[in-house]
Amino acid sequence: MGFCPGADFNDRLDIEWKAKGICRFDYLESTQQLERFNSICVGDLVVLKKREQFGKTMRLFGHGRVKLIAYDENDIRYLVMDWSSQSAVIEVPLMGCNSTVDVRTIEAVEGEMPEEFWQWLGTR
Repeated sequence: MGFCPGADFNDRLDIEWKAKGICRFDYLESTQQLERFNSICVGDLVVLKKREQFGKTMRLFGHGRVKLIAYDENDIRYLVMDWSSQSAVIEVPLMGCNSTVDVRTIEAVEGEMPEEFWQWLGTR
């Protein structure tokens, strides 16, 4: 899940999301990405990313599990998150394209992510 609207790091949303225990997708005009966001379920892992080297790498800034699906006062869906407290940032091979929301199966992630990613997640 990307967190920098317009790819501008000065407008990063991840700090607010972590503080509030949420994750949102408010670019409702992008129906394809909205569908992907709406496919995220309770228990899914969300990884916060920002593309680093165009077409090659991304930096990861945090991760957490979806605890609950909720809706705000405008009936816009958001995720209630259990964000990890770790603060390490790592650079890994790019998975996905230029979208904010890139949903991947665990099999796809296992096939592409290096050992450093799994250590960062705390699973190895």
